[in-house]
Amino acid sequence: MNLTDDQVKKIVYDHEAKAPDQTVLEGKILDDVPPSTPQATGPSSPEKELRRRIESGEWDNLDDLEAFRVRTPEGQLMCRTEAIDFRIHQLEGKLPMLLNQYLHDAYIQVLKKIYALRKTNAGLFYSFYKTSGQRDLNNGT
Repeated sequence: MNLTDDQVKKIVYDHEAKAPDQTVLEGKILDDVPPSTPQATGPSSPEKELRRRIESGEWDNLDDLEAFRVRTPEGQLMCRTEAIDFRIHQLEGKLPMLLNQYLHDAYIQVLKKIYALRKTNAGLFYSFYKTSGQRDLNNGT
């Protein structure tokens, strides 16, 4: 199951559009991803560029990287979901600023984005491993 940036974007946007305001306001903010530590600067490599994008939360900007394309489908899933986790953490960090400045509409939109990203992450894992598990069972291994 190889998903492109555009396919994952569509999933996120679908979740975001379907998220009612009340649902996202009832959610709980979890701090499950530690803040990233700055990487040492030096010569760039494909792996370093992939790591930089993951830690920047660029879940929707990975397809063009060779280091991403050469990974197995499971490796691509792990890269993309880790990048989504980083983006969730970044957005959660901005919520207090929006509340402190009484920007209620923007706060709701950020909560919707967080909600959509979490649902997408869970959905990607479910879809991948459900299919993978069924394939393993059918092979008799």
